[in-house]
Amino acid sequence: MKKLQKSLSRKVKFSKNWYRQKEKISRLHEYIKNCRRDFLHKLSKKLSETYNAVVVEDLNMKGMIQALNFGKSVGDNG
Repeated sequence: MKKLQKSLSRKVKFSKNWYRQKEKISRLHEYIKNCRRDFLHKLSKKLSETYNAVVVEDLNMKGMIQALNFGKSVGDNG
């Protein structure tokens, strides 16, 4: 992702190559989103099959990202 973003920043804005690069980045974002969704689905299925009761905690993720020093790592959690 870093490599693609850097390549995009070097392109002339709104040129044909810029739009192509932007499309590549959006495809990569979609791929990452689907990977995370797939992992969470598999994990939740495994937990539901393994345990009788599952307790869910509701956290204020937005507040944790802003307040704590490790905001990026908190933001990556599902």
